[in-house]
Amino acid sequence: MKIAQMLLTYLHTHPTAYHRIPRGEQNVVAFRLPETVIFPYQHQLFPDDRLDATRLDDDFIPTHPELVSWLAALIDPDEPPVPQSIWLTLSHVTAADANFIEVSFE
Repeated sequence: MKIAQMLLTYLHTHPTAYHRIPRGEQNVVAFRLPETVIFPYQHQLFPDDRLDATRLDDDFIPTHPELVSWLAALIDPDEPPVPQSIWLTLSHVTAADANFIEVSFE
């Protein structure tokens, strides 16, 4: 399982494990996840106190329509956006003992 799919599937299937972070942008949804939730390659995925942004592979959108629909509904439940591409930004916020996950639709 690819990392983006694993992270987003975890969030989708464990809604009580995270807190949504209001961002104010019309194409973004962000999450705060306790650092006690462990993923493979944790330290590489969530760099300490810096952002790491990655554009997801072109096949992510057609391959994972359920995840894309879920994220779109979180961004705007009334008019869910349809992305052409998706960016995933990750960070470990050491002062908050939390991992930051942001998904941007473009």
